[in-house]
Amino acid sequence: MKKHVLFLFLLVFVHVLPSFGQEAKYIFYLIGDGMGLNQVNLTEIHQAEVQHKDNPIPLVFTQFPHVGFASTHSLSNGVTDSGAGGTALAVGKKTKNGVIGMDSTGTVPYKSIAYAAKQKGKKVGIITSVSIDHATPASFYAHQADRDMYYEIGKEIVTSNFDFFGGSNFLKPETTFDHKKAPSLFPI
Repeated sequence: MKKHVLFLFLLVFVHVLPSFGQEAKYIFYLIGDGMGLNQVNLTEIHQAEVQHKDNPIPLVFTQFPHVGFASTHSLSNGVTDSGAGGTALAVGKKTKNGVIGMDSTGTVPYKSIAYAAKQKGKKVGIITSVSIDHATPASFYAHQADRDMYYEIGKEIVTSNFDFFGGSNFLKPETTFDHKKAPSLFPI
């Protein structure tokens, strides 16, 4: 019996061993922007109501083998906004509300995980269900002192040299932060 168990262990080990040390082919970083446990619980309860079930119906991602939760705040407020929250997720450092990809003074740019991947020769894409120049997706490619600098954020799409961008639109494709008319971002 022990020989069979040892043989099975070695057989599995030999098949698993080649995968150690290999880099992941794809990495998807999914962000439920503004989503907390209350929103997840409400969705599960709603699913049960729609399907006439007595108990909440778990969402697929809540059944993953590894799930993490974090409670955070920005450097300027107990409740973070999408600029500071997105920057924390993209960079791993806190900033104040309203800042995109920079320190709290809005003068020192941070390098996001997306730029780190690009520097390692990886393909990088930013895909969002909101406008591509919105605070959360922008935190991965832009560096602006104010999250409302939509035109300036949009211009950084080109300078990022990332491989793909997808979103609903630009918020202000022809107007700068100081309300001046500017060349459209669409031909870029």
